[in-house]
Amino acid sequence: MDNQKTLQQGTINQLQDYIKFKIKERGFENETLHERLVLLMEEVGELAKACRKISGMNIDTGREDKYKVGEEITDVLNMLFGVGIELEIDIEKEYFNKESKIDQRTYERSQKKIEK
Repeated sequence: MDNQKTLQQGTINQLQDYIKFKIKERGFENETLHERLVLLMEEVGELAKACRKISGMNIDTGREDKYKVGEEITDVLNMLFGVGIELEIDIEKEYFNKESKIDQRTYERSQKKIEK
């Protein structure tokens, strides 16, 4: 137990409340669920592109954009929480419920089935 990390309850709810406040402050409170999902997918794409850029994959060198992984993760979190807020989901409650289920699972690596 000494090296086990724990998340303090209440912190996710505080983040959710903060994001809900920022959504309203920025004038996005009337976005539909569909619109929020489209924005979430856009941000996930930007995160993937940022990761691609730092992974050594081929990239478009003519682009001026400077992608930053940390910023894109933040954008994804904001959009993801926005979807949860739209659906009135208690993300903290769901998070801890799901984590307790995951903690009961056992994992082992599967055998690779596709040969190149």
